[in-house]
Amino acid sequence: MSSSSSSLAPQPEPVSPVKGLIEVFVNPSALFGRLRDRPDWLIPLLVGAVFMLVFQYFLHPYTSRAVLGMITDSTPPQAAQAMRESATKPVGWTIIFQPISYALFCLIGAGVLTGLTAMLTTAAKFKQIFSAFCYAKLLMIPAMLLSLLVVSLRGVDSVNSMMDIMWSIGPAMFVTENKFLFNVLSQINLFEAWYVVLLVIAVQKITGAKRGSSITAVAVYWVIGAATQIGLLMLSGLK
Repeated sequence: MSSSSSSLAPQPEPVSPVKGLIEVFVNPSALFGRLRDRPDWLIPLLVGAVFMLVFQYFLHPYTSRAVLGMITDSTPPQAAQAMRESATKPVGWTIIFQPISYALFCLIGAGVLTGLTAMLTTAAKFKQIFSAFCYAKLLMIPAMLLSLLVVSLRGVDSVNSMMDIMWSIGPAMFVTENKFLFNVLSQINLFEAWYVVLLVIAVQKITGAKRGSSITAVAVYWVIGAATQIGLLMLSGLK
């Protein structure tokens, strides 16, 4: 009798993949609470990777112009020639590395956040945090769309360096000359703050950790990520 009753127990209703893509913007607490029991990372990861591919495709004319702007009188002739050839090439097959690098970043970022969370709570699980991480990273979509809109309105002729295509709502908007300062301040913007808040909510909902512990884990992760991003920007020539 008991076995038949358990077999008739109502099963949780399946959640539409589209629902999670909307909830991360309007109801993240409900989304992350659900991911604790039913992690779902494939859909948000694919959406983010595909968007990254499309975004880089449309941004290509502007990044090419920015590369030309990096050539100065002190640039060695061979390096300058290579940069000119690279800037004049159309989008090639190497653009496929953009979604691959995005997926790797999500894996590494979620792994670091899981490790930091495990130091403060025993409930940290990689699959759940990876799922929440993939959803939180979708905040890059409105951020990049806004950046692409601003750059497009300004036009290709207005691009003279990488600083001109890295538009954000933050203090970096007011920096026009000091590239190192621009690198640092570009890590502080509206969408980055929103992203950090989402990660704090995710850690709380998934692990049951207190708010202070969640904030600490995410804050350390953000500092590591910001330092890494600044280093990558300097290596890419924005220094």
